[in-house]
Amino acid sequence: MELKDVFQTRRSVNFFDKKMDVSEKLLKKIYDTAKLAPSSFNLQPWKILLIKSAEGKKKLRAAAMNQPKVEEASAMVVLLADTEEYKNAGPVCDDMVAKGYLKPEAKEDYSKFPANLYGNIFAARGFALRNAGLFAMSFMLAAKDYGVDTHPMDGFEPEKIKKSFNIPDRYEVAMLIAVGYHDESKKLLPRLNRKEYEEIIVPESF
Repeated sequence: MELKDVFQTRRSVNFFDKKMDVSEKLLKKIYDTAKLAPSSFNLQPWKILLIKSAEGKKKLRAAAMNQPKVEEASAMVVLLADTEEYKNAGPVCDDMVAKGYLKPEAKEDYSKFPANLYGNIFAARGFALRNAGLFAMSFMLAAKDYGVDTHPMDGFEPEKIKKSFNIPDRYEVAMLIAVGYHDESKKLLPRLNRKEYEEIIVPESF
């Protein structure tokens, strides 16, 4: 599928076919495409809590405003933003040295940059959530390229999810993504309008 077709056909599907499974093998293929998303210092500050069991989806639904699609979807992605990943620049720097991006003698100083930028809770939270958002969109577009439907969900209680699934404090719940196949018995309504270029673009300054 051409990229423009992926954008045009991706929809936020509200109704999933409960009989159709997205295998873990296919989810891995989607991830392996989506992982190419950019991130600050290539730190990739995200984790995926993958929920496929009926019991897990039932718990998640209780923390997601009782939305039926949580249980109807084949899988639920709980996308977590890691507010402490900025501390883990060492492996990234090693990779940069090995591939010629960074001189060995510059590694020690360079590895301190993330902590200088994100070394307080407000900056760390913004860093983690912004980067998780980049991954989320890449994941949904990759899914569509494989013929899989998704729905990003912002209607949930973060603390309830963290408690229900024993999520460590370092993670923020950035988003839920329902993953599966559209229930073709339910009509997909026309796409809602998007704002035009002229409504969005501010040339040079306000």
